[in-house]
Amino acid sequence: MKHSMNHLVPAMLAVGMHMSPGPKQMPKPGRPISYSAAKPLILYSDTSGKSSEHANHRAVLFTGRRIHIVMVAVKPGAPDQTFEVHKFVDPQIDTPAGSRVTLTLLNMDYGPGMVHGIVIGAAKPPYKTVVPLPVTAQFAEIPLTMPRTSQSPGKSAYFVATRTFVAPRRPGLYYYFCQMPGHAKAGMYGRWVVTP
Repeated sequence: MKHSMNHLVPAMLAVGMHMSPGPKQMPKPGRPISYSAAKPLILYSDTSGKSSEHANHRAVLFTGRRIHIVMVAVKPGAPDQTFEVHKFVDPQIDTPAGSRVTLTLLNMDYGPGMVHGIVIGAAKPPYKTVVPLPVTAQFAEIPLTMPRTSQSPGKSAYFVATRTFVAPRRPGLYYYFCQMPGHAKAGMYGRWVVTP
């Protein structure tokens, strides 16, 4: 099913997309897929990695030299301004140092301004309304990706974007967050731990 992007761009500009941090941050539509094509990504996101409980948060541990992580932005029924992985909301993500990570963002959100992206780096919360990019020690970014096309989840086109990167070679604590102005400040972020 093909959907034209032309009708979405004016709506995004109307909700303030022209006020984003800079030209690099203008939304890219991502790749449109049907709900039937989105379901395997949702299932993979819900089941990949190994879950663990830390003192005050949930984590998803990924192991190996080649890793694929699917993050879902605002799955229907999930709280606004959140990412979901392994059925957890904004979990800590653990990946080994030096691993090759393929990160896929599936934007399931709906409505004006509900574009979402991912930046991973050393910028830690609390976040201001606009987080200037690039952040310190930034090692990955998925540009802002379009929201789904209709209110009905089963009838929508969804947008996905994928980036492959190498995790830092030294263990450390980083954060992932949505770079859409106001989203990280509203809580759309989590810890990204590079493990030994």
